[in-house]
Amino acid sequence: MTDTLTIHWPYLLAALGMLWLPRKWLRSGKSILKRRRKPDGALERLAGMGARDPEDRSVQPGKEFTNFRNYIDFFRALAGGYCLAQYGFTAEGEDAGQTVFLVQSLVLLVAVLIQTIRHDGRLSFYAAIFFFVGMNVGINGHYTGLFAFALTLAINPVIPNPRMFLAAYGLLLLPFGLVFNADYRLLAVDVCLVLLVPLLSLLTKRPVVIYSRKHKSAAT
Repeated sequence: MTDTLTIHWPYLLAALGMLWLPRKWLRSGKSILKRRRKPDGALERLAGMGARDPEDRSVQPGKEFTNFRNYIDFFRALAGGYCLAQYGFTAEGEDAGQTVFLVQSLVLLVAVLIQTIRHDGRLSFYAAIFFFVGMNVGINGHYTGLFAFALTLAINPVIPNPRMFLAAYGLLLLPFGLVFNADYRLLAVDVCLVLLVPLLSLLTKRPVVIYSRKHKSAAT
């Protein structure tokens, strides 16, 4: 059987646009939820802003779920991942299927690097949690990412910082992927990409943070 590979460019380009659009570009113009932003919150910790204990760096879901850009991240990553996995290519034959898998993995790797690496005078990493959840749901086409996210939120009180939050979420993708019969290759890619950010943060000894508009501070 002859291997054939067809690229559906409209869907692929749409996927690239949604997955590769830098989050910082979403900051142009007035914020829909501007009235909710505090004037002094510039480079906020995903884990620390507003905590009663200043040493508390754990993720604060209440703050993250009121951030409108997080929902944009979730839905664009979900739509982009789904377009990439389901409509971007048509492959017949083992070699063509392997090529598609490699291209998809490369696209997702570039997307994660674009969304998570920041260099504004110094290197730091953005904890793109909602982007990861949307991407994982879209790529696998089922609820593995959502259930892993829900369980991570459930154990969040014992998770000390966003770096560990991402690590816990990435590891929890494995059992839920097995439960939902996820494609093992795509599941492995999802797990590796989520864990890549905490790993790079540890290797470079740079913080995992969340950005807002004006000033800067560090997080772990």
